[in-house]
Amino acid sequence: MTESVDMLKQDEANRMRALEHGSFIVEAPAGAGKTELLTQRYLKLLATVNEPEEIVAITFTNKAAAEMRSRILDSLQRAANGETPEAAHKKITYGLAQTALLRSAENHWNLLEQPARLRINTIDSLCSYLARQMPLLSRFGGQPGVVEDATAHCQEAARRALVTLEDEAGDGIVTEALRYLDNDTGRLTDLLADMLLKRDQWLADAVHIQSEVATTLQGLIQQDIEHAADVLSPMVQQQLMPLARFAASNLDCSHTIAMLVDWDTAIPAKPEALPLWRSVCELLLTRDGEFRKEKGLNVSYGFPATDAGRDHKKQFADIVATLSSAAPLARIRTLPDPQSAEEQRIVSALAKLLELAAAHLMVVFQEAGEVDFVEVASRALTALEDDDGATDLALKLDYRIQHLLVDEFQDTSPSQVKLLEKLTAGWQPEDGRTLFCVGDPMQSIYRFRKADVGLFLQASEFGVGDLPLTPLQLTRNNRSCPAVVDWVNTAFAQVFPQQDDEARGAIRYRPFAATHSAEGNEGVQVHPLVLSNDSRSGDMSAEEARYLTELIVRERTANPNASIAVLVRARAHLETLVAEIRSHQADLRFQAVEIEQLSGRQTVQDIHALTCALFHRADRVHWLAILRAPWCGLTLADMHALAADDHNSNIWQLMQDEERIAKLSGDGQQRLRHVRDIIAEAYAHQGRQSMRRWVESVWLKLGGAACLWDAGDVRDVQAFLALLENMQSFDATQLQAKMEKLYAAPDVQADGSLQFMTIHKSKGLEFDTVILPGLHRTPKKKDSPLL
Repeated sequence: MTESVDMLKQDEANRMRALEHGSFIVEAPAGAGKTELLTQRYLKLLATVNEPEEIVAITFTNKAAAEMRSRILDSLQRAANGETPEAAHKKITYGLAQTALLRSAENHWNLLEQPARLRINTIDSLCSYLARQMPLLSRFGGQPGVVEDATAHCQEAARRALVTLEDEAGDGIVTEALRYLDNDTGRLTDLLADMLLKRDQWLADAVHIQSEVATTLQGLIQQDIEHAADVLSPMVQQQLMPLARFAASNLDCSHTIAMLVDWDTAIPAKPEALPLWRSVCELLLTRDGEFRKEKGLNVSYGFPATDAGRDHKKQFADIVATLSSAAPLARIRTLPDPQSAEEQRIVSALAKLLELAAAHLMVVFQEAGEVDFVEVASRALTALEDDDGATDLALKLDYRIQHLLVDEFQDTSPSQVKLLEKLTAGWQPEDGRTLFCVGDPMQSIYRFRKADVGLFLQASEFGVGDLPLTPLQLTRNNRSCPAVVDWVNTAFAQVFPQQDDEARGAIRYRPFAATHSAEGNEGVQVHPLVLSNDSRSGDMSAEEARYLTELIVRERTANPNASIAVLVRARAHLETLVAEIRSHQADLRFQAVEIEQLSGRQTVQDIHALTCALFHRADRVHWLAILRAPWCGLTLADMHALAADDHNSNIWQLMQDEERIAKLSGDGQQRLRHVRDIIAEAYAHQGRQSMRRWVESVWLKLGGAACLWDAGDVRDVQAFLALLENMQSFDATQLQAKMEKLYAAPDVQADGSLQFMTIHKSKGLEFDTVILPGLHRTPKKKDSPLL
């Protein structure tokens, strides 16, 4: 209890310090109220600047930017209305908002009437703004469009790079790369495209990539060996040496432990000594990475069932009992060998191939007239600094920007930190300009998006560029009850690393204290399930789904007004649960946030089939699908009569054959002719409308709108049509790929009290009951990046 009180006092002091004039980096754990702190900081700065545009706040998502803008404007409006709040922290915000309004009135800013003067941007929109200011320096010239997902462009660039080199003689770089990937060209193309999507990480250093990879690998191996050496000190090694020599002398020379037959000096903590470290680990550890017990030592490990063998086993067990942890030694087993000549050739080939693919990507971008956000960020950096140093734009911004606020700093990438360095170049600690960064390194969940939590640690220690930052730590949690906070503090202190590691992007756990008072039935409850089959890496089993459904029903019965969230690691893990709940007799309506793929909805499948059939008359499967769809509804017998005996003609041709149509039932003939007449009319007007309007008009005339079940279906169909509207020409493969990334709209009739989502999407949300199923599952392995 005393520790919690001290943490809360320190938290209060740090919050007040964060509002002082200066540059800070603030660690704010989940539920600490960092958005409120950012709002207070922004309002405080408004009272000190000459123009509101001198303050620039940067977030990473449109949602976060909208929330911050809403908080600031709401605070100003409440202050204008004289609505004094009850909560102590809200009173601070209220006072700051009143002062900001006075400043606004003095300078005629009219912030409430002109909210656009509040510069709250996503980092992508800021980069776009910078690139537009200096089109020649940014090398854009005319401004291209910006595409959120550049996967198709990267795939095309990767294919062109491979085609360019397909006629290379001998063992060229493509041959070397394909040898590494089991001659799988498709896999190599995918991996190249994936690397192009994050080229800001490696492109600038591509020339030095081979030496840097080797140096980095050596450094990481060195770190792990040093951790192992902390467990096996020279004194412990001296005690183990005679036992190891005894065991090695009783083993065949091919055995891993046999390398220790002449071990008489402490093994150096160097990568060159990795084989010896592996031999020691083989002697000390079981296959599962645990220390060997005395009974586990037998003749297979050099300890025969003799008096000498039993004596040495006893000594071995006594030494092992003094060792602190097996984990650092177990990690030695997973370390790769320092790079061999073959590996160096592979790295060199991949680096050259990636450079070529990146060059092709620029051509693809030019042809398409659009770029991705990575390219925009790169050109923004170019616009700020050239070979002669800071550009006119940088000098202009240096004059205009007095204060920078950065939210979610733990999710920054190296290129984004470089942007901050250029924006603050020349700033001095006492010149009145400030940088304020807020984030929670324990919540760094965007590693896939190039985020590196090691950058947060570096900024805390060394600042950003030449600008030092004062580190502050918030420790309160305003979201969870004490029992949950205590459980998290205890459990995650064991899961997280014991110390920060910038090189690995590892962060130790920071405990926090709850501000809520204790309630009944609060806490964390584990539900162990014994399943009939192994579902470690598969989807949710039917048994799990039934148990979860019963658990939700019980919770709903006990607390009818409570909000419930079911969080999973992957969307696929919820498919079985969704099916189970929909078949359940209880009235369980739920909202699924980006869970159900749009392509899985029947209404979307029908209009997708119609689109593919209209643009490709030989697409037999989709033509049969539209004849089976509700707007036509041919029976299987009628479809068999129409098309079963002719696989050479397409379905549209068969629909013109009156003799064949006569073989259908009377009802089938009427249905078929109705569809045929509408499609014939559509073909007669093809090309006179946009692709979206053409498909939509055919769908409406067929009666597609009458086949929708609820309001959610309407939104799903509109989302599909929006895809068509954004496509310049029909491409079935591209359309299918885009559909896979869209998700069905939530149930509009659900009240939000029961929600399904991924853990990733739940960040920042709050629920009364949270259910985390499938914690026993291990993530499916994916291809590692090329470099």
